[in-house]
Amino acid sequence: MRQLITGLSFLVSQSLMAAGVPVYVDKAVITQVQSGTAASGRVVAGEIYTLSAEISESIRSMTVRVGDRVKAGDELARLDDTEIRNNLKSLNNRMRYLKAQLALLNQRKAVREKQLRRAQSLTTKDLLTRDATEEVELNVINAESDVGKTLYELEDLKIEIAGVARQLNHTRVKVGTSGRIIEVNVTEGQYVRSGDRLFQLLPDLGVEVEAEVRPEAYESVSVGQIITGKIRQSFYDLKVRALIAEQNQRTGSRTIRLQFVSPPKESLVLGEPIDLRLPIGQMSEQITIAKDAVIPSKDGHRIVLIIAGKAEPRRITLGAGVGNRIAVTKGLKAGDLVVTQGQEGLRKGQKVSILGDQS
Repeated sequence: MRQLITGLSFLVSQSLMAAGVPVYVDKAVITQVQSGTAASGRVVAGEIYTLSAEISESIRSMTVRVGDRVKAGDELARLDDTEIRNNLKSLNNRMRYLKAQLALLNQRKAVREKQLRRAQSLTTKDLLTRDATEEVELNVINAESDVGKTLYELEDLKIEIAGVARQLNHTRVKVGTSGRIIEVNVTEGQYVRSGDRLFQLLPDLGVEVEAEVRPEAYESVSVGQIITGKIRQSFYDLKVRALIAEQNQRTGSRTIRLQFVSPPKESLVLGEPIDLRLPIGQMSEQITIAKDAVIPSKDGHRIVLIIAGKAEPRRITLGAGVGNRIAVTKGLKAGDLVVTQGQEGLRKGQKVSILGDQS
């Protein structure tokens, strides 16, 4: 049986090799591209998520340290809840007592109302004095008053129980967003007051890029514009969030802030450098390909061409990014087919089978 399976696997493998490795491709096309200039930026914190104590209690346990990654809903710490639980238990016991008391008061009220109806009937027949009837009426009023007071106490107690339940919930310190812990301000056993800062978190989309650029580059960008950035051999689309209207008196440069369009694939470090390609100058016609086709390497970038149905790896020189495409200044000509999916591991001369065109 094992030999049969091995044989079938070999036949399937041979069949795939004969048909060619399945790939998706993109066609190199001429696109209007604005000439660019290189600039350097750095990763900075755009938003810091602070978790503070909601109640005053001691820290019973902690589950994270600086640098740990957390997901939305994770519990970071737990405060001592002994006193709160005892208080909640006492309030629930009182709630049961008041409900039982209310049931008895309603029964007594029903008896008083029955007595009143009988007294009113006897008074009509002159078998009972008016004073006696009024005394029975007063008993009904007192019974209704007791029921009303107990109902009020029950409603007041419900509010108090809800408040204590919220306190109990606040003993579990949970995070509302995914990210990385960058600061821990407490230790186990420490007493904290409501409002004290416990943790600081850098959300996954909380990092931005800050860059100081020359005035001519600053004037060429606008808020909302997409710019290509490169960090650790990976390309990212960055959206200009803000243009800081302040000039460095020593260098003459100005600052821009950019946001990642999509969450970074890697865990970025604050202060980490990033290479930017800023648009500047006139528009010109340049060859562009899909960014997915680019393969980073130690000594530059390469792509895999499709020539006569076979793979042809080639080194290229990149230019400015244009949305989800990027300019190629050297190594390609218009009309060339490049692999966008399935290029990893392709060898020179290996047959491929095109499944689709991304262009």
